[in-house]
Amino acid sequence: MASINVTYADITASYDLPDEIGVEVIIGTSEDCSIDMPEVQGLAAEHCCITLFADGYAISDLGSGAGTFADGQPLENEYMKPGVVYQVGQATITFVPDEAPAAAAEPTATEPASVEPAAAAAPAAPAQQPQKKTVKKKSPAAGKGKRMAPRAASPDRTTATLQYNKKMEQINTFYVAIVLIGAFYAGLALYSWQTTGNPLPIFMQ
Repeated sequence: MASINVTYADITASYDLPDEIGVEVIIGTSEDCSIDMPEVQGLAAEHCCITLFADGYAISDLGSGAGTFADGQPLENEYMKPGVVYQVGQATITFVPDEAPAAAAEPTATEPASVEPAAAAAPAAPAQQPQKKTVKKKSPAAGKGKRMAPRAASPDRTTATLQYNKKMEQINTFYVAIVLIGAFYAGLALYSWQTTGNPLPIFMQ
């Protein structure tokens, strides 16, 4: 079952996501939310929503005002991806997809080696596991209507950034050309005014 890890302050909680298509998981400070976190600063009453569609889980901002972000970029509605850090207020969300457990490796027969007994190694400190919490069942009457599936999976953010930079470069080139043309005609007008007393360029008189 897919899940999300929600981290704020020094707390990390794990929530299993419902596996029914169309079921919404609302995140916010309101106690009516599926995941309510009133102690998280910058979180709206109903901040964002996670919904399962045929192509995967999608996260959408619910007009929070503060916004919902994916790797620092604002989002409106997009499919969730593992490895992406989603920011809602002062809390972060990571998506853990449903993956089948890997098959255990079969033991191989090896000849016992006579070695001297090694000193007992100090036991490693156990890794801190996220607290397991349950998504509250949300009443359909409290919902704001079914969400729409994203039209397409979000493009690679690096590619989108390069496309944006190229577009801005084209716009800047256009404006620079306009400024240069304006400066050229202003120079002609000044020259014409000084020589003939008419601000119109000579070829326009």
